[in-house]
Amino acid sequence: MTTTSVILIAAIAVLVLVLIIFVIVKKNRRPSSPKTEYVNEQIYVGNLPYHISEEELRNYFSQFGATHSVRVIRNFKTGRSKGYAFVTYSTPNEARAALYAHGKEMQGRSMVVRIAKPRE
Repeated sequence: MTTTSVILIAAIAVLVLVLIIFVIVKKNRRPSSPKTEYVNEQIYVGNLPYHISEEELRNYFSQFGATHSVRVIRNFKTGRSKGYAFVTYSTPNEARAALYAHGKEMQGRSMVVRIAKPRE
């Protein structure tokens, strides 16, 4: 074997190794499922006005189904709203119906509405 053929074989081996590593890394970066859809009775409502009350939210979101609870998240020290809330419905179907409110305006702010992620 000549020096040129040894270098060529080594270069091909390195390229194959790099390709294998690339494929393994790319495969491990993919999520196990393309988009996880949570089955949950609770929705997250964000970008809320800071002075919104739980009663106002209950009145608005009850149009999509029976609300079990409404909880505006507040700063522990100041008691001021953090601008988001959780609304719990009786069934997942009612929660999915409430997704219609995504992008709708509440007191001058465009709401963000999503199915709430379960706590991990």
